[in-house]
Amino acid sequence: MRTFVESLSLGSGAILIAVLSAGIVWLLCSVSPAILRTLWVVIVPFTLAYCFYWSPVWLGADPSEYHAWALVVVLPWFLAGAISSAAVVWILHKRGSR
Repeated sequence: MRTFVESLSLGSGAILIAVLSAGIVWLLCSVSPAILRTLWVVIVPFTLAYCFYWSPVWLGADPSEYHAWALVVVLPWFLAGAISSAAVVWILHKRGSR
């Protein structure tokens, strides 16, 4: 697992976070009240980006350089997930309005 997460580049990590965020937000929107939909758009991608970024450290990697690069990596991953999650919420909202 550690090798897989360490091998993620900025682009491949963003794609992974975007796909996972969209799927998880879709599932959460299906089972939770509509008022929480906008909350899921922020919480799910940030949690995934944060956990994927720091998981090598949690699995035993040397944490010395991870602090310096955290914002540079977590922010684009979060934005990719937030955009895909917002698209899912928007589609579900439009589909429910009919």
